[in-house]
Amino acid sequence: MTLVLRYAVRSDVGLLREGNEDSAYAGPRLLAVADGMGGHAAGEVASSLTIASMAKLDSEPPGGDMLAELSSAVAAANTRLQEMIIANPAVEGMGTTLTALFWSDGHAAVCHIGDSRGYLLREGELYQITHDHTLVQSLVDEGRISADDVSTHPQRSLLLRALDGRSVAEPDLSVHDAQVGDRYLLCSDGLSGVVSDETLRETLATIGDPEAVTRQLIELALRGGGPDNITCIVADVVDTATSRLPATGTPVMAGAVANVNDPMLSTDGAAQVSSFGGIENHLDNQFGGPYDGRRRSSTTAPQPMVAIDELDPAAMPLAVATENGTDPRMAGARRSHRAQPKRARRSGRRWPIVTTSLVVLVAVIVGGLYVGWRITQDQYYVGANSKGQVVIYRGVNQRIAGISLSKPYQVTGIQLAQVPAPYQQTVKATDTASSLGNAQAIVTNVRTAVNACLQQYTQLKDWVTKENAYQVAVARAKLARQAKKPASSIPPNPGQQPLKPAMCPPSTAFGIAASALVPTTGHS
Repeated sequence: MTLVLRYAVRSDVGLLREGNEDSAYAGPRLLAVADGMGGHAAGEVASSLTIASMAKLDSEPPGGDMLAELSSAVAAANTRLQEMIIANPAVEGMGTTLTALFWSDGHAAVCHIGDSRGYLLREGELYQITHDHTLVQSLVDEGRISADDVSTHPQRSLLLRALDGRSVAEPDLSVHDAQVGDRYLLCSDGLSGVVSDETLRETLATIGDPEAVTRQLIELALRGGGPDNITCIVADVVDTATSRLPATGTPVMAGAVANVNDPMLSTDGAAQVSSFGGIENHLDNQFGGPYDGRRRSSTTAPQPMVAIDELDPAAMPLAVATENGTDPRMAGARRSHRAQPKRARRSGRRWPIVTTSLVVLVAVIVGGLYVGWRITQDQYYVGANSKGQVVIYRGVNQRIAGISLSKPYQVTGIQLAQVPAPYQQTVKATDTASSLGNAQAIVTNVRTAVNACLQQYTQLKDWVTKENAYQVAVARAKLARQAKKPASSIPPNPGQQPLKPAMCPPSTAFGIAASALVPTTGHS
C-alpha cells in the first residue's frame, strides 16, 4: 500500500484588505501556508520568501529524520528574512506565520508557528493538530478567559511567536501517522477566524473533491465578512492501489508568492510552479529594492515611447472619450469641435472666474484638512517616546509638511526596555487602536507582562540570596563538627530553584544585576 496526497490550494484577498499578504505552496511532499504581517513593512515579502525557502523540501526526497529537515528549513527561512531586512531596512518589522506539512509514505511531519492552523478530518471528526501561538490562546490555556471571549478580545491578533528574521524561530514540531481517507486542512486565520469549527467539519465531510472544498471554504469566509486574506489547502490521503482518482503531482503556489510581479494583486486561484531554483532569486529581484508607501517597489522598468502615428486612428475617439468620461459615441463630435479655429476671447471676464475658483479651491482644501484633523483626534495608538517610555498617543502616527498629526495623551510609566519581546512588536508597530479603551487595554496587557517579568526576576533573586546563606551555613556547620565545636543554626533550605523568566528582557532592565541571579556555591 502506497499512500499519497491529492490536494488543492486557493487564496483570496478578502473584502477589506488592499492586497494579499498570504502565501501558500502545495506539492506532492510539502503543503505550507504563511500569513504575512507588517502592513507597510511588507508582510507579503515575509510570507513569499518563507514559502519559497520551504519549497525546497518538495524538490528532494525526504531523509530519515523528517522533523530535523523541517526544523532546518524553518531556520533557513528565518535566515532569509534576516538577510532581506539587512539588505532593505524598509521591510524591518515584517513577519509571517507558518504552518507546514511534510509528507513521506504515510507519515505527516507538521511544523507550526503563529496562528495559521492545521486540521485533520478522520472518520467524520475534525481535530485541530496545531496550537495557536497568540496572547488570547495563552489566556485561555491559563483559564483567565473562556474560548468564547477570544473573538471579541482587543488583543486577539497579538502573536507570541512568528518568523521575523530578528528572533530565533521556535516552531512546534510533531509527526502523525496517516490513514486512507484522512483529509488535512491548512489555512490562514482569515478562514479559521471567521468560519466555525463545526462549519469547517461539515464542509470537509460532505464535499468530496478537494478543489470544490477550497472554493466553498473561501465562499464561506467571504460570506462571514472576509475581514482578512483567506488561504486554504485541502489534501486527501489516498492509496494509489485502490483509488480511482490519481494523486496530485504538480506543485502549485497561491497568494502573494504567486504574484511576485505585482505584490498588490490577489489570486483567486493558484499558479503552477515551473522550477524551484529560481523562486528565491526572482523574489530577491522583486523585493530587494526600495519600497514606497503602498509596499510596491519604487522603481519600474523603462517603457518604450509611442509615437502618435503608431496609434490606431480608429481607437483614438474611444481613448479620448474614455479619458473624458463621456459616451464613446460623442468622441467624434468632441474631436471635430477641437479642430475648429480658435476664436478671440474676452479677457475681462476671465479674472473673476479664476479668482472665484481659487477661493473655492482654498476653502475646500482648508475644510478638508480640518475635517481630516478632527478625524485623527478621535483615534489613539500606543507607541514609545524619545525617552524610551510607553505612551498612549492621540491622533495618527503620521506627519504632513513636518507637522505631527498626533500628540502624547498619557505617559504610562512603563519603560520600553522592560517590555517583553512579543509586546515590543505591538508598541513599535504603533497600529491605530479603535478607541481609547482599546489603547488602554493594550497598555494593561503590556503592564501585566512587565510586572510578571519583574516578579519572576525578584523571586529568583530572593531565592539566590537565601540559597547562598543556606550554603554558607551548611559549610560552617561542617567545619564546626570537624573542630568539635558547637554549630550555629542552619536556616531552612530554600527549595528548588525557580525557573528563569522566559521571553523577558535582561534582568538589568529591571535594575537587577545578572550576577544576583546566580548562586555562588552549589549550582552552575
